[in-house]
Amino acid sequence: MDYKKTLNMPNTSFEMRANLTSKEPIYRENLLKNQVYKRVLELHKNDPKFILHDGPPYANGDIHVGHAMNKILKDFIVRYKTLSGFYSPYVPGWDTHGLPIEHKMLQEMNVSKEDLDPVTLRKKAHTYALSQVERQKSQFMQLQIFADFEKIYITLAPEYEAKQLEVFAKMMLDGLVYKGLKPIYWSPSSQSALAEAEVEYQDVKSPSIYVKMHVEKSNYDLIQPGDCFLVWTTTPWTLIANAAVALGNDIEYLVFNHDGTRYIMASDLYNDFIAKLNWESEVISTFKGSEINGKEIFYYTPILHQLAPAVIGHHVTNESGTGIVHIAPMFGEDDFLIGQKNNLEKIMHISDKGYIENTNTQFDGKFYMDANKDISIFLGDDVVHFQWVKHSYPHDWRTHQPIIFRGTPQWFVSIDKIRQQILDQIDSAVNTYPEWAKNRLFQMIENRHDWTISRQRTWGLPLIIFYDQDGEAIIDQEQFDHIINLVRQHGSDIWWEWDTEQLLLPKYQNKNFTREMDIMDVWFDSGVSSIAVDIDGNVQSPYDLYLEGIDQYRGWFNSSIITSVAYKGISPYKNLISHGFALDGKGEKMSKSKGNVIAPIDVITKRGADILRLWVANSEYTNDVSISNEILDQNTEIYRKIRNTIKFILGNLDQYNYDANTTRTGIHLFIKEQLNYIKSEVFKAYDEYKFINVIKLINNYLVELSSFYLSVTKDILYIRERNDAERLMVLANLYEILDFLLLALAPILPTTIEEAYSHFNKINKYDSIMFESYNKNDTYSQAVLEQFKEFFDLRDKVNVLIDEATKNGIIKRSNEVQLILPKQSDFINCLDLKTLLMVGNIVQGDEIKVEKFKSVKCNRCWNHFEENVMQGDLCPLCFSIISKME
Repeated sequence: MDYKKTLNMPNTSFEMRANLTSKEPIYRENLLKNQVYKRVLELHKNDPKFILHDGPPYANGDIHVGHAMNKILKDFIVRYKTLSGFYSPYVPGWDTHGLPIEHKMLQEMNVSKEDLDPVTLRKKAHTYALSQVERQKSQFMQLQIFADFEKIYITLAPEYEAKQLEVFAKMMLDGLVYKGLKPIYWSPSSQSALAEAEVEYQDVKSPSIYVKMHVEKSNYDLIQPGDCFLVWTTTPWTLIANAAVALGNDIEYLVFNHDGTRYIMASDLYNDFIAKLNWESEVISTFKGSEINGKEIFYYTPILHQLAPAVIGHHVTNESGTGIVHIAPMFGEDDFLIGQKNNLEKIMHISDKGYIENTNTQFDGKFYMDANKDISIFLGDDVVHFQWVKHSYPHDWRTHQPIIFRGTPQWFVSIDKIRQQILDQIDSAVNTYPEWAKNRLFQMIENRHDWTISRQRTWGLPLIIFYDQDGEAIIDQEQFDHIINLVRQHGSDIWWEWDTEQLLLPKYQNKNFTREMDIMDVWFDSGVSSIAVDIDGNVQSPYDLYLEGIDQYRGWFNSSIITSVAYKGISPYKNLISHGFALDGKGEKMSKSKGNVIAPIDVITKRGADILRLWVANSEYTNDVSISNEILDQNTEIYRKIRNTIKFILGNLDQYNYDANTTRTGIHLFIKEQLNYIKSEVFKAYDEYKFINVIKLINNYLVELSSFYLSVTKDILYIRERNDAERLMVLANLYEILDFLLLALAPILPTTIEEAYSHFNKINKYDSIMFESYNKNDTYSQAVLEQFKEFFDLRDKVNVLIDEATKNGIIKRSNEVQLILPKQSDFINCLDLKTLLMVGNIVQGDEIKVEKFKSVKCNRCWNHFEENVMQGDLCPLCFSIISKME
């Protein structure tokens, strides 16, 4: 007889090979065809709500691995909350205005912005932005995101724009928006103002010069005409606009003589300075900065040669330089404040494009950075030291070109007026993960300057402001409402397409009004999303969760809470999660020039989205995360373990009908209790958004399960009769283990789990696992888990001896072992030790020993028995089973 045919061998059509790249599009199409997402929302529409509000990525170019990590993390949460019984709609969004889209569109058309009139430029940018939304949408869908990608939000939609303008209008009417002349971040490469969130820092080489400022008049005894203030700067181009020198109120200064000239600088910096220049010098006198307060001390500015005062500066320190700072009021925030306080001249000599102009000097027409060296040469002997230094310098995050502080008239949001209200909301209504990030957000708002919201570009939402014939802004609720309704009906292009008279109410027509042509900062666009986005017509902020990159504490998290508090008086979010950046395998930033970019679509094409998703889950995402082919290989191995375990269990559940009331005893009871413990830990990890713990728990559980329970029960599964009582215990456990595995991994490995679920002979099964729900009411017996520690301690000792016997060639397999055991506890004695330890025989002795079992192998089960119990070539159990078959 062919005994193999009498065994209960595993049987399933669930494939060993994943073939994710071919299966994922099929499963995605099936979910769309069967409207699973919409039906799941309908199922939960009356359940408690959990809303994760999507921060809109910028609609420009292919998605990168940072995008993928962000969207996948969000998907874990939406799927988990859905399976936990929440109504959790997810509406993807896109940020669609701004310079990068305008720039890329012009680049692809091979024209400059001057070649297109504003209306044409806007229509081209609109078309380009929508094409990028479609491009990214199809790529996000390949990540297997659980959402309706037909219901999205885009910031260029007229309804969104209208809601955004409602927020802006209310802030104008409440006095939160004002126009002012201030130094702000200015990008010559973009020819536009920038917000703090649009600034990045890069190392650059700059000239470091120490300059003499010659005192002309002084009524302070310790400073005389002919003395020289020593000033240090790394921006020689700003010396053209010099209007004062500032000393620190509490800093001690000294006057010293070198080579017949008297110099003034901070005492604490003197020794380092003269050592650097190798000067011989003599200190003449010292004084406190406060002593010049109220004195009239004037010097000649180094380039324009105008009389300028020495003043006290609140920002001056003695940490570097000379302790004396040159003040150019239009080129720094602190400089501007000092200029206002002291009524200093405000010289603006830099054009929008960064060129020097209107100075009547040889430097007119030069780009500001190119003028640095020329100015240093022009100053001649007044430069006492020159060197190049490498330091961190602000850059435009879009063009990656250097930026400057530059005084220009702009529109600002006054943060001071709502700062405390925002801080109170952060303190009382917002939780962050990780916890330390709450203080980061708090400090950013606490220290934030007024928000520059105007931009000198064309592709964006207009600041809907009109000016009367005297240049005063018209702040009128009725006029605002009129424009907002027009934008809602026709879109924002009308601001450029229609005449001013067509946009005004009749009461303002024919009065020579003009309109503002600046657009809004794109951070204002995305910042109002909690107000402008319609989740389902019923859900309103504050939303349960925002999840974005760590850089968004100064970006979207920041602009969102400002606009929400200004408009509604509340935070838009209850919880914030931030993730780090995606780096290469060496922990370095990815860039095309380095050739170390790993594109998510390439990973999906080669390995499948489930592998990419597993990498995300198995990463400590609150820190920066590395990705490489080696790291993906490691996650692929974990995936194989998961898949192989699922296949093994599915195969053994063939023809099995689950009975939840199956009584479990002995080791089978332990496995049931252990499973319930693992469930509780996995749910806890999900609730804490610690997905790496989910993977660790499941992976460790499967390793242990495979090495022990799935091994020791193979004989029970394969050899015993189908309805054997102990076999049914094992099958009940396997059913519950598989049910748990599929539900626990459904948020992380959607394609694999949907495939496995379709092969699972589950009672009352749905057409998608997303209709299932977690049972979080299972409890576990700690007493049972503790009790079995005694057995596992014994097992560890026995396995060490079996491994030694195998290495020494005494046995080939553990079932060839005769185990000698001393007397054990009643608990141990009640267990089927021969099966659980996978040995051939057990006899009692004085100490634990392993020896070769003098035995005969059964030809059906391949286990070893004493020859005198054999029935021909079969053991008693197999003989009994075969006899019933004949």
